[in-house]
Amino acid sequence: MHKIILAGESSILIYFGDKIDPALPENIANFANELKTELYELIVDLTPSYTSLLVTYNLNLTNHNEFSAKVESLLDGFKNNSNESKSNTIYIPVYYGLETGLDLERMLAEKNLDLETFIGIHTAKEYLVYAIGFSPVFAFLGEVDKSIQSPRLATPRINIPAGSVGIAESQTAIYPTDSSGGWNIVGRTLLDLSLNNPENINKFKTGDRVKFYSITRDEYVNNGGQL
Repeated sequence: MHKIILAGESSILIYFGDKIDPALPENIANFANELKTELYELIVDLTPSYTSLLVTYNLNLTNHNEFSAKVESLLDGFKNNSNESKSNTIYIPVYYGLETGLDLERMLAEKNLDLETFIGIHTAKEYLVYAIGFSPVFAFLGEVDKSIQSPRLATPRINIPAGSVGIAESQTAIYPTDSSGGWNIVGRTLLDLSLNNPENINKFKTGDRVKFYSITRDEYVNNGGQL
């Protein structure tokens, strides 16, 4: 299923499906790469999400009808090929401690789990990057095992430390900078994921996979982690 709709004076929204599907992010990422290759001179920006791709184009070089026709033509001939995908697996060290996991103690009690079991569940999967959020380094990852899913907090926190790893419903994510938010915080990574490092702009791409692994308190602190 492909559907193109007008999204603004110089943008269109391409729908690849009508519900979240693990196969879609790779499909969307591959088509975004094809657009960058075939229509690079016309495209200003590409923003993938769970089921769609927002495409902003240069109105000085084309118009809605012409650009949409070109995109439609590419869609007609597009075949997703996972072998061509340039997806990566990104490994993230996390200290799952009560000092850093602001909601961890409550969640363990609610889920009737001990800490070791919780860590085992959260680190067992490779999470798919479904979409990129408010920052190029805020990746929405899924899907979290049902046994540790938790709804967003009723009252969001004003300040969540950078590197915090959170869970909201079936998703997990890392806060790249100090910010407000309503996710359940279960640990923290010592990696600097801020945009102070320009290489982080392309740290996560839709279709990539993320694997968390547990580190000890000493490993976290001795390598510069903040409690």
